[in-house]
Amino acid sequence: MDPFSVFDTPGNDGYIAYAGMLSTLAITAFSHKVLVNRKVGLLAENSARAHLGLGIALAATGSPMLTRLSTELKLSKTAVGQVAIRAGIFSDMVATSLMCLGNLIFHNDSMLTYSEQRYHPFYVALIVVEIIILMTASKWVLRKINDCNPEGKPMKGIYMIGLMTAVLSICILDKWLHMDINLASFMIGLALPREGRVSRLLINNINFFLNSVILPVYLVNICLSNTKTEFRLSTQVDTLINVPLSWPKLFISIAIGTIGKIFGTVVSARFYGMKWLDGIALGQLLSTKGYFHIFCAYEAWDHLMINDSTFAALLYMIFLTLAITPLVGYGIAAWARRKAMSRLMGLQFHTSETELRIMVGLHGPQNLPIMLTMVEALLWNKEPGKLSLYTIDMIELTEHAAATLIKGDGLEGIEVMDEEVLEMRNHIGDALHVFQQRSNDEINVRRLLAISSFDDMDKDICMCAEDVKAVLIILPFHKSQRIDGSMNTGHAGFKLVNEKVLQHAPCSVGIMVDRGLGHTNQGSQSLVGKNVVVVFIGGGDDREALTLAAQMCQHPVVKLTVVRFLADVEAQVRETQQSRKFSNLTQTFISKDDVQMQLDNEFFADFYNQHIANREVGYVEKHVMNGAELAMELRELESQFELFVVGKGRDRKSILTDGLEEWAECPELGPIGDIVASSDFSTTASALIIQQYDAKKHYKVIDEEFMPFR
Repeated sequence: MDPFSVFDTPGNDGYIAYAGMLSTLAITAFSHKVLVNRKVGLLAENSARAHLGLGIALAATGSPMLTRLSTELKLSKTAVGQVAIRAGIFSDMVATSLMCLGNLIFHNDSMLTYSEQRYHPFYVALIVVEIIILMTASKWVLRKINDCNPEGKPMKGIYMIGLMTAVLSICILDKWLHMDINLASFMIGLALPREGRVSRLLINNINFFLNSVILPVYLVNICLSNTKTEFRLSTQVDTLINVPLSWPKLFISIAIGTIGKIFGTVVSARFYGMKWLDGIALGQLLSTKGYFHIFCAYEAWDHLMINDSTFAALLYMIFLTLAITPLVGYGIAAWARRKAMSRLMGLQFHTSETELRIMVGLHGPQNLPIMLTMVEALLWNKEPGKLSLYTIDMIELTEHAAATLIKGDGLEGIEVMDEEVLEMRNHIGDALHVFQQRSNDEINVRRLLAISSFDDMDKDICMCAEDVKAVLIILPFHKSQRIDGSMNTGHAGFKLVNEKVLQHAPCSVGIMVDRGLGHTNQGSQSLVGKNVVVVFIGGGDDREALTLAAQMCQHPVVKLTVVRFLADVEAQVRETQQSRKFSNLTQTFISKDDVQMQLDNEFFADFYNQHIANREVGYVEKHVMNGAELAMELRELESQFELFVVGKGRDRKSILTDGLEEWAECPELGPIGDIVASSDFSTTASALIIQQYDAKKHYKVIDEEFMPFR
């Protein structure tokens, strides 16, 4: 748990959690007469502690169960799922804190001696002091332990012994202070920070045994407990598992817990702009119960606040919510998939109201400077949380690496314990942490791992991009720069990965050719005094490159220039003669070119009016006759700019690039991309080659005649 988050100004998820809890507590208060009814009432004790305890228990969310179900159903990738997880954690922590506080205030005097009752305020004060110490001092101590035990090395035994001694000491102290010993686990949760190796170590070693053995045994022990109230003298109903179900009590508990949660959640969700259906689904997800609710019900029954039939009804209510949640989850996942299929995943089709998600592939820490420079340039003028960066470490699965794989955090997580890989990932993690701090946490940074053979690595990358709904994937070029400025022969495995990702990616793809941009200074400071150029000839890929430029030009230090290449008079005459010569054979292709030209002109006109007319972006127009002249013009620009952004030109049919494909060293980059990525082009100008998401794959057609252009 992170207890200090309670004192922070809550976000939308916090207000949604509060609204759901308050509405449930309000309905519980309004249902006072029904709850204390002798026949159908849930409470056997008409007291403040009974009403508050029942209201808090029904208002709480079973956060561990909700998170687990959301992960298995892949709801964590949807907007509703993300809000549900965050609001569930917030609701769970607040409810747990209130339950612990209520356990201190509404103690049972009959179980205490006279002297213990006399000193009870002193015990409460000591527990408050203990909570403050656990929230502050323990965090500093555990951070020191984490620093002394870095990842990849076995944790020293003295620290493990000290940690277990501290845990036992907290439990013994809480018992001595007459606090419920079962609530001591929540005190230990306050002592352990959410991040760090110690917490992960305890979770990984205890969680499986806890979920597989301890909690099931605890549940069986509860169900086999002897009845206390209505059926105490019955010979046929001697244990709780044999108590007959009271349908009215089951209906009342479900009505208060579910309707109250859904009502408050829907009202607050609508206030923050969510749709009715999303709000109802979110409320149903937040109605999920778990082991904490079983514990609360058992404690209430053990202290005679509820009777046997009410306890059985509450157990059935908990199990029903767990059965309904997967059905709601499947509905949300299906709705999210249909919604994702209805829009194209590319920069040109992205709207400013939605979150921009970019996935960046990394061969190692050497790829980070230029990648983070690009991302920081795109961050400008965006609201906090509107840009998410997903970094994916691309690691070859060798026999040695496979031997070091272990189960990591999460349900399907794995970790590589190879020292070389660990060192590389630690360097990347430190750099990303510094980058996120420098951006004042305005950008969400998430880390992914693709560890597989080069033949299958593209599948992992594309699957991750589809899961996180990335709009753009940026991968490093398979060649790197030598000391003398030339490019080496490159890595054949990464070349294969890039080719396959370009072919199968579910979104737009960029290939980054790094020639030193971002290595001197940090972040956007490396763009100060640097010039960026976008080469525009025509086609969807060039439009995607121009869209990326429109995002970058909003940054004040970016000096952007657009160079548009057009055919001169002689080239136009030659193209007209060729089109007439093959008019009967290529009529279909000519019509496609006309459509693309119309899209280019409309898109460029909009870009011109928004960015070039007000002198925000520089503009140069060049007329060339053929591909040779185009290559010469590009080489004249290489000394004037530090970053080239070009389109691959996959769907472009232009006389200006005829013949360039025949001499291409890297045909997967397109004719212009091959020129700017070649070793003899420049020693200082980096390049980003963009390929727009193939709309024909999205609409599942084989010809553009059947595809709706937008």
